[in-house]
Amino acid sequence: MVDKENMIDDLYDRNLLNDDEEIILSDGFEQAFIGISAGRNKIAIYDFWKALDCLLKEDDTLEFNEALEWLEDYTKEKIKNIEELTPIFIKTL
Repeated sequence: MVDKENMIDDLYDRNLLNDDEEIILSDGFEQAFIGISAGRNKIAIYDFWKALDCLLKEDDTLEFNEALEWLEDYTKEKIKNIEELTPIFIKTL
């Protein structure tokens, strides 16, 4: 299992992040992480459907529609004071 700390270290090791750059990762969605943006601000990018699967696997009492609604709401939130670094969840085709 990959954890957030190792993911961040790997991004620096692979020169996807410079020493003066930072990134914010979402807790519990490591298996849904697909990469980072190529723009000036590096933004974590997640596969929405894999993130939904992460939620359902984490809590077996959660119904599909409840998890879907929660994730939809979660992806609309912006992290206070660092809105430009808020992770993006992509609905892949």
